[in-house]
Amino acid sequence: MSELLSFEAFSTFYEKEETCVQAWFDMRWPDGFRCPRCQHPSAYVIKTRRLPLYECQSCRAQTSLIAGTVMEGSRTSLRKWFQAIYLHSRPESVNAVQLARIIGVTYKTAWLICHKLRHAMSQTDSAELLSGLVRISEAIYARRITPPFWSWHVPEQPLLVGASVDDNGTILKLKIEKQEKEAIKDPYTPFAVEGFIDRHVEREAAAHAVVTRCTGRRRNLRLISLAWEAEKWLAAVFGGIGSKHLQAYLNQFCYMFNHFRESLLKPLFDSCVKSRTITYRELVGSAAESGMVHYKIAS
Repeated sequence: MSELLSFEAFSTFYEKEETCVQAWFDMRWPDGFRCPRCQHPSAYVIKTRRLPLYECQSCRAQTSLIAGTVMEGSRTSLRKWFQAIYLHSRPESVNAVQLARIIGVTYKTAWLICHKLRHAMSQTDSAELLSGLVRISEAIYARRITPPFWSWHVPEQPLLVGASVDDNGTILKLKIEKQEKEAIKDPYTPFAVEGFIDRHVEREAAAHAVVTRCTGRRRNLRLISLAWEAEKWLAAVFGGIGSKHLQAYLNQFCYMFNHFRESLLKPLFDSCVKSRTITYRELVGSAAESGMVHYKIAS
């Protein structure tokens, strides 16, 4: 898989479904098939379905090519999934309206694909904790620039921005988490950081993590500016995101930032292969956790 291909060249290379099937098989089982149940290396291939079905020669368990991956249960062709993954690997990413038009699917299908890919990104990054030198700062999404400042404005959302940094202050890994506004009296009340540290910082690094406010002389301007960069990116690509959407998109921003030293295409394919899917019902039924409500513009 060349990571230097243009979208047109990529689409041409993966034009045939059989090519995508073989590529997905190789990514899922790089050392050859292994039964998910018993790890036996041999299987009978059943080709009467849209995608191959593999029946273990030892325990007879059957598994589909996409079972246990981000694509599980999807009726969309692998070719269109591959195109969607490519488009999400670009720095400018893509929103659901654009994706629907480019790959030729309905808006609902594109919307679900986008959220499944964000879910895969989130699962990958959540498994990797901040370590070493850790810096944490408060930030505010959609912060207003006009008074009054002593109460929360509806669009404003409190954030905690955490990062692993090297001795020169270079950020190695980034996490941004939306905080519950109801638990913070006003923008001047210190944000509780204990939960963020428990969820996102290695135990050895937690004791030495440096936490700063979003106001005052000791502000960590680099972390605050990253929250602002995330907000600008969300506005440019998706037309702005409401509070229930916000965490999923912040996770996507962090995933992209954490892989900025390399092309995002291969890591994103790897995440899609290794991550379980999330269903439409789960997304709609757990809006507060998944960061999702109905889109305002072109999300």
